[in-house]
Amino acid sequence: MVIDVIFAVFALWGFYLGFSRGIIKTVFTILSVVFGLMIAFRFGPDMTKFLESAVNDNALMFLAGFLLTFVLTMVIIRLFASFLEGALESANINFINQAVGGVVMAGLMVLLYSVLLWFGDRSHLINEDAKQESMTYTYLEEYPEVVWYYGGKAKPILEDFWDHSVDFMDRLEDAKVQREESDPVIYDLPDEDEPRR
Repeated sequence: MVIDVIFAVFALWGFYLGFSRGIIKTVFTILSVVFGLMIAFRFGPDMTKFLESAVNDNALMFLAGFLLTFVLTMVIIRLFASFLEGALESANINFINQAVGGVVMAGLMVLLYSVLLWFGDRSHLINEDAKQESMTYTYLEEYPEVVWYYGGKAKPILEDFWDHSVDFMDRLEDAKVQREESDPVIYDLPDEDEPRR
């Protein structure tokens, strides 16, 4: 019975977290961190060059360029998420966003709880009586394997998305390099006859 009560607490807490944030805000928060890091690693050196030319040449400019790129990317992605959430609210279907967010977060919290149960069982912290009394233990015991199975099905899609994102970043960087190579900087040296200023 104790296992079932703790299960209910985890599931309800996860649903509350997901419902209050919504699936869009939850997903876009994760995406903003992932893409923020990816874009900061790609374009941080360019931002550093810009900051060094605008402010001064300082050893900390690389860190500032990296952080500024990361934060700007996160802000842009989160603004897009807020816009999308506002559009759902104006269309009166934000409840779907909140309900799906609640279900997904409840599922994640139950997954966390089932992993903790697995660890407790392997460590002999859970006695057999508690397992026998529980109505949910058998389902919780199998839940991580089910999630792992369906996660494996989604893995090729996520890998494809990641590869396309990295390819897009590479093409942006290649376009920048080609633009810099096609616009050479030509310095005009004064003739020896001309007086120097």
